[in-house]
Amino acid sequence: MSRTTQGGILLGSAVLFVIIWEIRSVLGIMAGVDIHPVIYGAATLGFVILVAIGLNLGLIRFSETADGSN
Repeated sequence: MSRTTQGGILLGSAVLFVIIWEIRSVLGIMAGVDIHPVIYGAATLGFVILVAIGLNLGLIRFSETADGSN
């Protein structure tokens, strides 16, 4: 994780936000579930912020190679 940049965390967080936000659209179209956009947006933003903080502090780690060695 030493090669993770602030820009990478920011870009990854933005992509995560869009993916989670689109889940709301899919639920509305496919399942007919209507979730209030302000509540869903706040919950999504809170989750993305927690993930970004975890990545920034090194609490969440991902293996850089397939065999698990860094």
